[in-house]
Amino acid sequence: MSAKLTLTLDEQVYAIASGVFPDGAVWLKVTETLPSSARLMRIRAVAMRDMNDFMLLAQLVEAVRHQTDVLVSHLELPWLPWARQDRHMVTGDSFALKVFARQLNTLKFDKVKVLDPHSDAAAAAIDNMVAVPQEVCLLQSATLRRQFQQHALMLVAPDAGSLKKIDAVARAAGTAEYAILSKKRDVASGNLTGFALVAGDVKDRDVLIVDDLCDAGGTFIGSAQVLRDAGARSVSLYVTHGIFSKGVEHLFANGIDALYTTTSLAAPTLAHPQLELIDIDAIYC
Repeated sequence: MSAKLTLTLDEQVYAIASGVFPDGAVWLKVTETLPSSARLMRIRAVAMRDMNDFMLLAQLVEAVRHQTDVLVSHLELPWLPWARQDRHMVTGDSFALKVFARQLNTLKFDKVKVLDPHSDAAAAAIDNMVAVPQEVCLLQSATLRRQFQQHALMLVAPDAGSLKKIDAVARAAGTAEYAILSKKRDVASGNLTGFALVAGDVKDRDVLIVDDLCDAGGTFIGSAQVLRDAGARSVSLYVTHGIFSKGVEHLFANGIDALYTTTSLAAPTLAHPQLELIDIDAIYC
């Protein structure tokens, strides 16, 4: 189990216990006495990764509604699982985001607040979804806000697919320019090739690559090399969701000078001198 669940009823937090039966089935219960009614139920599910995590969420919703008449229900879902499988990509695969969304919709939340979703398809698949945009998440970093105020950073879009988001970030940060990279991805294998700088002069600039997600980091390592070859003085990276399957050290050893990410997936205890964590509490407040 990886998800961390928090239950709040009318601004009061209630304790939760969970575990796993010998057969592998997960169990959950609220360990404090629930009220007979509540205006607002707010549940936060951090780092949801698999269907056991979903079962814990579903059991929590059922446990509360069994005891409490709830008027309005909100789910704070910082990381949207299966968001990368937002369509049928190759013959025989599944539209996994749609499969997950159908299950989530059975819980009938009045709002589902997702941080920087990977795909616009999410809003179509998930009932009552509210997307918290990338620029809102990024600008919770006091360090990045200060650097933008000092005109010390140049934004970089890692590919053409991120242009809409990078434009919104640029407007929110008060900067008029950004660079654009390109790459080629083999859909079947996921292999990346053909990194190139297609727009923007980064010579002698401190640059910040901005994206929604970092897994192993191949995109950003390849991008950093291209940017350094073009004369960039330093290369930093912001990602809303950090999986970091090869560790943050892998990024710092391969061309990334500083890293910014939220605690949507990254553990609040993750620490490195070149890493700044953005607490999702500040985003959801």
